[in-house]
Amino acid sequence: MNKYFSTKVSIFVFAFPALLLFTLFCVYPLLPEIWMSLHKHDGFKNLDFVGLNNYKEVMASPSFWTAHKNTYLIVAISLLLGLPLSMMLSLFIDAQTPKFRRFFKTVAMFPAILSVTVVAQIWLAFYEPNWGLFNEILHSLGLSSWTHSWLTEKKTVMPSIGVTFLWQYIGLNALLFYTGIKTIPKSYYEAALIDGANYIQVCLRITIPLLQNVIKYVLILSTLGSMAFYSHVRVMTAGGPGDLSRTVIYQMYYTAFDTSEFGKGTAIAVIFILECLLISFVIQRYVAREKLEF
Repeated sequence: MNKYFSTKVSIFVFAFPALLLFTLFCVYPLLPEIWMSLHKHDGFKNLDFVGLNNYKEVMASPSFWTAHKNTYLIVAISLLLGLPLSMMLSLFIDAQTPKFRRFFKTVAMFPAILSVTVVAQIWLAFYEPNWGLFNEILHSLGLSSWTHSWLTEKKTVMPSIGVTFLWQYIGLNALLFYTGIKTIPKSYYEAALIDGANYIQVCLRITIPLLQNVIKYVLILSTLGSMAFYSHVRVMTAGGPGDLSRTVIYQMYYTAFDTSEFGKGTAIAVIFILECLLISFVIQRYVAREKLEF
């Protein structure tokens, strides 16, 4: 029996249904989009075959690179600030008593279950230049020179939107880390305490290293989620002022629907998909390569 199930034919037979579904629902829908990206398209029909000209024109546009810079800024905020803060929040929740643990888990999850529109409207009020919370606090502290029109200035618009995105999903990532923490056997912690390890040493030597599979999952989730950043920009700034807050997804939407250049819009989509696949491959290849078993 083991010999039969170990053959390549049997592996293919069991994997074929999943491969078929993946091909039908993930690979096949991409083929018309790739074909459209090689044509001049008005949203209704292909007009002329232009080959790679759509890609050349898209990549020659300054707005395309502005959108990429903004997108990767959001990715950096999500990874460099969001993941460490989420990890610290998860460790904080784990250190609480059961009663407070339930409270903090609820509070951490609450922003993530709100719709993007609600979250964006809340933070629009915070950022409002005339009566918004942040400028009012700065005025009351005598720091009026630090006030900004947060969503209309080049230096502050993307960090401001990034903080909004970070606030909404930092708690969700923290709960994912917390779930991983609860899978670590308590015997590891008991042994560390017997050896005289303090709390910080336990976190650095046991908890975080044993969370590498969860960290890898959250890293992929956060990176690709940040890459697909669109809704907050749409509600808070509509890509403005000018094109200063457009992301790759927003630039794709704007090109296809606002200018009716669907060929160029799908070209941006194809480039975006390739970028996401490359990033996923790098993370899968180089992060948490060893499988941990408790």
